[in-house]
Amino acid sequence: MNVSYLRKRFAEVKKYETDCVNKLMDFAKFLYIQGHLTATEFRNSMKVLEASGAENPAYE
Repeated sequence: MNVSYLRKRFAEVKKYETDCVNKLMDFAKFLYIQGHLTATEFRNSMKVLEASGAENPAYE
């Protein structure tokens, strides 16, 4: 799965488009939990999104 497919899928499900890599990261996690992504697809998506600047939220 590439990021462009993830953006397309995000727009289909959420009914709006986004370029925010953090939102795409959250959406990829959602798809993985729902069983729509394999573990390999999920890991590859996370690597690409993190390289693009996506970050997990900081908890204190």
